[in-house]
Amino acid sequence: MSSEQRVMLADAPALIVGGGPAPAPGLRGTVVLLHGLGASKEVQRPEARLLARHGYVAVILDAVGHGERRHPDFEHRFAPDRAADSFAELVAHAALELPTVLGVLAELGWSRPGAVGACGISLGGAILFGAIEAGAVLDAAVSVVAPPPRPHARLERYFPTPLLLQTAAADTLVPASDARAFHHALAPRYASAPERLRSVEHDGEGHLFTEAGWGRVWDEALGWFDRFLPVAGA
Repeated sequence: MSSEQRVMLADAPALIVGGGPAPAPGLRGTVVLLHGLGASKEVQRPEARLLARHGYVAVILDAVGHGERRHPDFEHRFAPDRAADSFAELVAHAALELPTVLGVLAELGWSRPGAVGACGISLGGAILFGAIEAGAVLDAAVSVVAPPPRPHARLERYFPTPLLLQTAAADTLVPASDARAFHHALAPRYASAPERLRSVEHDGEGHLFTEAGWGRVWDEALGWFDRFLPVAGA
């Protein structure tokens, strides 16, 4: 069983999995996990433990308004007539928070330069995109069924971050066609290093993956992190 610690990283409640009792990055680095709408950091424990088994320290954050800091009027905020505006507000707030969290991780010794990744799922992916545009420095990034940024996105902020976009072909909540368009818009920015941008569309999967499909998602994610986050001392 991987070690777990509950900590506060700036204003974000977090669960740190792996790395032992004292602050230290994993052999392969540190990966921040960003969960989906309505969830909490605890939901991503299985993925965090998977990362820990592969030599990473996994840091799961409660998103703004979620988990230990869940908005008391959460259901009202995300009622159908308000959900789009509330979603955008939450993403904007959380995206600005992530660079601060990454700085705290470095100060505390939970990460090392050149070996910091992040994976955002659905809402978490939208936060990840916003954080990159806000100046978050990541050495590898993975999004899963994430709504892509709006047309005014600051696409120049993405390169050279290695970015893996994973979508579900039968997703009716976040259509894969939107991610294809985002990938197409980003591709010219990565022309000098196209291997740093990859898009994977999982056939037959919806927004909520089957167990087998979710396994394939994490095979891809682990491969991406292994490729771009260097082993300590290598």
